[in-house]
Amino acid sequence: MINFLKEKFFPDNRVNHYALSWVFLIMFFAGLIFSHALQSISMGLLAANVLINKDAKENLKFYFNDRVMVVLTFFLLTYLLSGFYSDDKKFWLEKVNLRLAFVVIPIGLVAMRGMSHKHFQWALYIFLWLIVVSSIIVLAKYFRNYEEINTSYSAGGTMETPYSHIRFSLMVCFCIFSGWFLYRGDFQPLFRGEKYFTLAATGFLVLFLHLLAVRSGLLAFYICALFVTLRSIYFGKKWKSGIAMIGVQILIPVVAYVVFPSVKSRVDYMQYDIKNYFNGADIRGLSDATRIYSIRTGIKIGQQNYWFGVGAGDLKNEAMKFYKDMPEMKDAYKLPHNQIIWEFASVGIIGLIIFWFASLFPFFYNRNYKDPLFLCLHIIIFSSYLTEATADDSNGNGLYLVFLCLIYFQLLKQRT
Repeated sequence: MINFLKEKFFPDNRVNHYALSWVFLIMFFAGLIFSHALQSISMGLLAANVLINKDAKENLKFYFNDRVMVVLTFFLLTYLLSGFYSDDKKFWLEKVNLRLAFVVIPIGLVAMRGMSHKHFQWALYIFLWLIVVSSIIVLAKYFRNYEEINTSYSAGGTMETPYSHIRFSLMVCFCIFSGWFLYRGDFQPLFRGEKYFTLAATGFLVLFLHLLAVRSGLLAFYICALFVTLRSIYFGKKWKSGIAMIGVQILIPVVAYVVFPSVKSRVDYMQYDIKNYFNGADIRGLSDATRIYSIRTGIKIGQQNYWFGVGAGDLKNEAMKFYKDMPEMKDAYKLPHNQIIWEFASVGIIGLIIFWFASLFPFFYNRNYKDPLFLCLHIIIFSSYLTEATADDSNGNGLYLVFLCLIYFQLLKQRT
């Protein structure tokens, strides 16, 4: 075993940086699901592996000469500049630390830009099965406390997931389309017929996503499914199968509402929640109502600081001022549950324009949107912006950046 590891990672007494990148990448995948600490450590190790490297100069040259890599730094730049007018430097540093991922992760993955297509499929495959295993664990806990958890859904609760149920649902959604991509690509690395296990795993995740009943994940899933179907109709001229698939996509949520108690409870609670908000009732403890209020608060902050925002560091304090004037809302305090409003309130309309430029540039550059998996990744992330500040969460931006870079490097290879 020792000799095997030595040959893999230190052939001829030299460091195999590509092999080390794989170890750190798998650690990062596990960290995304199970551990913030592991995610941060592996992110640092990926970057160190690129910089402490005989090819460090070449790696950095690629990074600084690649337009997509450079544009991703804009996510960090607006927050850095807002430090000049942010009074709460502690909160500002917390936000800047989260945005550092937009520099560190792309740098850390530069060493893997030459990854073969088969190795890329392996990366998707490993992440797929990590999500499948973790989903099985979540389901086991759910069935062990079936009545209790279903009752909690009636009060806005959810299943216990490894981390945020919202970010976890986005990972599940991405793995559904990764699994479909692998199945269609006939990826069978270990044994004949393996692709059918991949297809079964993908189907399981579709069922699990509905049973989990997290709206962010479901919204992303149905938008992606619709786009993939329309793409198939347009490019493949498969009208009959495409229309049938759209019919299935309409039918699935109806069946899920009838069959899965978690889905029915979630929909019923959402109606109750929003009704209370618009009727002016006490909204403390209500998920959607407090989210809507937080978004309205963010809009007001942005309107009062239109051009440059209040600064990434002062968003929390400015939001608190609105809650101080409403003692009955003190227990319902939340920052804006919308990435667009969060950005507008933090760095103003100028920062918001830069944010959208940085978000859309990798998508449209060299027509990358033509790749179905790249398209699905962006739909998943962009749709989550409506209800979450995904770019300001380590799991959200970690999911986005690691697969954006891996897919982008594959697209670069196809063009050269």
